[in-house]
Amino acid sequence: MKNNNLYQDKEFFARIAEGDALAFRQLYDKYFQVLRFNAIKLLKSEYWSEEVTQETFLYIWESRATLTGIEHPAAWIFRVVANKCLDRMKRQGIELRAQYIINATLYENNKVEQKWQLDYNLLRKLIAEAVDRLPEQQRLVYKLQEQEELSYKEIGERLGISPNTVRNHLVRAFAAIRQHLIDHGEFMPLFFFLLFF
Repeated sequence: MKNNNLYQDKEFFARIAEGDALAFRQLYDKYFQVLRFNAIKLLKSEYWSEEVTQETFLYIWESRATLTGIEHPAAWIFRVVANKCLDRMKRQGIELRAQYIINATLYENNKVEQKWQLDYNLLRKLIAEAVDRLPEQQRLVYKLQEQEELSYKEIGERLGISPNTVRNHLVRAFAAIRQHLIDHGEFMPLFFFLLFF
């Protein structure tokens, strides 16, 4: 049975490497739930577990040219999910620190220089500008995720697109926003990473 699974997974990887969307869907159907379950054990969050699992499949598709060299596809996929879970935990730690800094800066510490408030307001203004410049579909997906905190699946259902398409739109939207911040000052990218990644 184990050898049959290995053979089947290698076959999926070979077909996906050639751009076979059906093989990708079959791999997705085979592994999505078990990967999400493993991510839940690590992250203790159904929302982030689904996000990490979606990111993993996006990574598989984007890395498809390299898949034929992978000897043990299942082990490789589980390792990708575990690494993405660790990345998410690190980001959550950074986000918590950023929230603390922002709260201390804007609300709790009256002695903080006015410059910090100005920088924060400028950051919000630049992000709003960048969002306004996004293509319509990216802007809509970004707002549904950031403002309404919908999952990829919920956004996809509302817009009639797949969760993978939602993820692609968000990846491109964040890249465009990040670039806009980089174009407007050296301190902005660091602050943007603290806030969003």
